[in-house]
Amino acid sequence: MKILDKYVLKECATYFTLSLITFITLFAVIDGVSNIDLFIKFGVKVGGSYILGRIPLYTVRVIPIATLISTMATLSKFSSTSELIVVKALGISLYRFSIPIMAFSLLTSLLSLSVENELVPLGIKKVKEVQKLTGKNEEKEPFVGIWIKRGKGKFIHFTVYKPKEKIGEKVSLFVVKDFQPIERIDALKAKYLKGTLWEFKGAFVRKLNEGKSRTVKELTVNLGISPKEILLSRKPPQEKSLIELYLDIKKLEKVGYESNQLKLELFSRLALALMPFIATLIGIPLGVYNPRNKKGYTVIVAALTIVVMWITVSFFLSLGKGEVLPPFYASFAPLFIFSSVGLILLGRLDT
Repeated sequence: MKILDKYVLKECATYFTLSLITFITLFAVIDGVSNIDLFIKFGVKVGGSYILGRIPLYTVRVIPIATLISTMATLSKFSSTSELIVVKALGISLYRFSIPIMAFSLLTSLLSLSVENELVPLGIKKVKEVQKLTGKNEEKEPFVGIWIKRGKGKFIHFTVYKPKEKIGEKVSLFVVKDFQPIERIDALKAKYLKGTLWEFKGAFVRKLNEGKSRTVKELTVNLGISPKEILLSRKPPQEKSLIELYLDIKKLEKVGYESNQLKLELFSRLALALMPFIATLIGIPLGVYNPRNKKGYTVIVAALTIVVMWITVSFFLSLGKGEVLPPFYASFAPLFIFSSVGLILLGRLDT
């Protein structure tokens, strides 16, 4: 059995490596052509740095695809050469035969998690540096959960910050002296005026050392920070490791702020790391069933399966971003759906 396991594992690893290299190269070439202006205006070094920074992101997206293709291609090959019939005749079930493939999918899931946690943040940081250098770093997407320290004892929190409009939502200013909070100002909105001045709307001011509080419709506050400094000081969730995201969530929950968007980022990245294993559950029965040993069957079915999976994942994530579904369900519901489909198909196999 060890010889057979090694044989199956070798075939699976070969198809996986070829698929991974092919897709990463394809995405890199397409991205390079789309950003050809970087190479023309700033040279090969800058353009190459941009593409190199995006490769970890391609890798994470491609690993589930490569795992599915390698699973289906391996089993389709054994099926077309009648080796599966021989294996069954020896009394070895398809479930036992597929154990090396399942083990390999766990390894690819761990690989995906490692790349997602270690290399993707570094890659995104590299891309941001190139964008700043080339003037393409205009931030338009809202930021979520920003903490900023200014001077001695002044802490600012933006639950949401919209860089395009220069507006913050659910903004808080904490003033601390001798390790004791002396003042807190919460506002529904904060609009940038000029310099480091911001206009707070719907503000609630509390003098904690005096035990006084008041509500103000509009209040001009010197936060000591400009929109440009916010862009420079913030670290996007995509650049943070899983541990950093978890700690940020705990900090926000400790002071009573929502952390759904950060939770969605954390859970979606964990769910993405599990996608290769789920893809294998579906790929095993689809790979075994190859009508008349058609060579194009594997490619067509794998492509359709991947498209359906990504559409489903994107749909649920959009529900999570719109806060229609809780972050956990939005991230892991597609995995539950596809794992159920895979287990049903596995149960119908003639082992």
